Amino acid sequence: MNKKRLEEKAFIALFLLPALAFILFVLYYPAIDGIVMSFQNVKAYDLFTRNFVKFENYKKLLSDPEFWITWKNTFKWVIICVGAEFILGFLIALLLQKSFRGKRIYECVVFLPWALSGFMVGIMWKWMFNGSNGVLNDILMRLHVIQQPVGFLSNPDFALSSVMVAKVWTGMAFFAIVIMAALKTISQDMYEAAKIDGAGSLKCFIHITLPSIRVLLLLMILLRAVQTINAPDLIFGMTQGGPAGSSHIVSSFIMTEVIKGNDYGLVSAGGVILWLFTLTITGIYVASTKTLKGSDEA
Repeated sequence: MNKKRLEEKAFIALFLLPALAFILFVLYYPAIDGIVMSFQNVKAYDLFTRNFVKFENYKKLLSDPEFWITWKNTFKWVIICVGAEFILGFLIALLLQKSFRGKRIYECVVFLPWALSGFMVGIMWKWMFNGSNGVLNDILMRLHVIQQPVGFLSNPDFALSSVMVAKVWTGMAFFAIVIMAALKTISQDMYEAAKIDGAGSLKCFIHITLPSIRVLLLLMILLRAVQTINAPDLIFGMTQGGPAGSSHIVSSFIMTEVIKGNDYGLVSAGGVILWLFTLTITGIYVASTKTLKGSDEA
């Protein structure tokens, strides 16, 4: 009997080997090779000649002022975008809890941006922010807010903020969808009991709604933060990181260097740093979730 089970397991493993080999080759081998490459001198014109340079790539990268500017932009990008998406998404979810005429149409309009690709959204908003014939400039001039067209995407002071507007428009639907689903899991009996005791809408929100879904909210925020850090598609669709790198975040900066193909070792070092930062955020999420769950059980 044991021999038969062993043969069955070996037979199953035999069929799983191709899939496992594919996953190792496509996912894990490039990741490990990228880490090793970050300690090597690798040029695009000669990928097979690799010399170990220890931490030189990291030293060179960390001494580059442009790299630190991209990190400053990354923190702005994540904090402002995720914060605005969360607040707007929460408000939309609360509004859609109520029944009103045309609710389904409104839901489709709100959730549509989430179904579009980031690069497509970037191209669309690039037309809207166009400095010569963009719709935003036209509206602002008609309202006499500005006297002449503004180069939103060509001005270093406005480029990153303009991309953030497009990012928030796209991402708030994510929070709205998940929060709407979470709100439906809260028992209405709790709200009815609170209203009988004289609690208003604000107290119900603070003492019932938020505590009931706080673990999920933390998960959403940290998950969205990781997604936003690694989302250069919108930036490439609108500004390609310009002008003069003013709208670059770390992931778009790394991708630009990959496209240039000058120094793969240096680019790999940047990727490892970004990976470690993302891993740190994940660790914070795991620790925070355990703490919250422990306090709920207590």
